[in-house]
Amino acid sequence: MERILDLGCGTGDSWRSLGLQVENFRIIGIDLQRDRVQAANLKYSTRGWHYLCARGEDMPLPDGSVDGVFCNGALPYMHIPRTLAELHRVLVPGGWLKVSLHAPSFTWSEFRTAFPKPKPSLYRAFVFFNGLILHFSGGVISLGKAVESCQTEAGMRIVLRRARLYGGEFSPRRGPIFYGGAAGRCG
Repeated sequence: MERILDLGCGTGDSWRSLGLQVENFRIIGIDLQRDRVQAANLKYSTRGWHYLCARGEDMPLPDGSVDGVFCNGALPYMHIPRTLAELHRVLVPGGWLKVSLHAPSFTWSEFRTAFPKPKPSLYRAFVFFNGLILHFSGGVISLGKAVESCQTEAGMRIVLRRARLYGGEFSPRRGPIFYGGAAGRCG
């Protein structure tokens, strides 16, 4: 049975919107919000699934403990380089990764919705700026606890390569960018 990490699991239903068949999975979920983790455990503990309250940048999982990872919309709110390094650590060699990302057009749409309110507009400008940093350098900056960014294929290729996660492909869909397939973990 495949051991799968649901990163940013919310109430445990992320797999539904990604269209994953989960009958042969043993899911371990991680989310920051304790109430959502509790709800997920109530819903799915009878399947042998387990949900933890933790950060993607610091996962309480052993090295090489999961066969695959899916993350539906949560990675853009994390420190992407640190989180991908953690994913490299917890994935078995040849493990897989499926993740949806926020394209710059998503951030632009959010900015237009926030404008002209000063605080939300400035925050969206920060998110876009962080996306530029990610695009050109593969890094991100934190603003207090906030580290949100938008992602481009070029920026994600840099950070995936640095995290030693190889393979997979990008497919832009309306809205998010989707990265999926083998994310072969190299030693």
